[in-house]
Amino acid sequence: MKKFRTILAAFLLLFITTPVLQSCLDDWDDDEHPLLAIGTVRIIDGKDYYFALDEGTKMFPGDTAQVDNYTLVEGQRAFVYFNLLDEEVTGYDYNAKINHVENILTKDIYFMPAEKADSIGDDRININNMWITDNYLNIQYQLYHSNSNDKKHMLNLIVNEASDGKNDKEGYITLEFRQNAYGDEPLMPGQGLVSFKLDKIADRIPGKTGLNIRVKSLHDGEYYKTIDFKTDEN
Repeated sequence: MKKFRTILAAFLLLFITTPVLQSCLDDWDDDEHPLLAIGTVRIIDGKDYYFALDEGTKMFPGDTAQVDNYTLVEGQRAFVYFNLLDEEVTGYDYNAKINHVENILTKDIYFMPAEKADSIGDDRININNMWITDNYLNIQYQLYHSNSNDKKHMLNLIVNEASDGKNDKEGYITLEFRQNAYGDEPLMPGQGLVSFKLDKIADRIPGKTGLNIRVKSLHDGEYYKTIDFKTDEN
């Protein structure tokens, strides 16, 4: 079995130290210093499953005693805390004891008509990092909030059907990363990760170089950031 390659190491360490994830980690104890990866839940025959990791490998959940109550959803993005097992499993790169699974907000792209602009919102938010894996655009973001459990923010990646196209970039598909803070007071910074399925724009991808993402940032206003699709290496 190959040695596990730590992916996005600095990025993952950043999330380990956040209060949201730390509160979840307090629910289980493990003295084996678990590893952490980001992956996608893939269900086999309706009940069995594995994790397709962002590094391009497959992890078999050989020991799921600590996550028996985890609800399986095909295509769900997640942080996976695990320890590697010695026994190899045919067809998989890793066999692991799964200690904890923390779901990542996973959404479809929304085609926004002009009349829905107010409800979708356009509050300020930063894109700190983004990457494409499998069929998902992953965005690490930063926003301001009041730290109130009663206040929820909504995030969307949209196709703006009312756009005049003046900021389109040749060879790229233009999308907009939007936040609706619902009037939450911007008292403190927070960060998170959201994954958007690219299925709904699959017919637009052939022949394109990548995505052109519009965002209304915290301090610099509106700008566009591009990300290229991965190409197969021969």
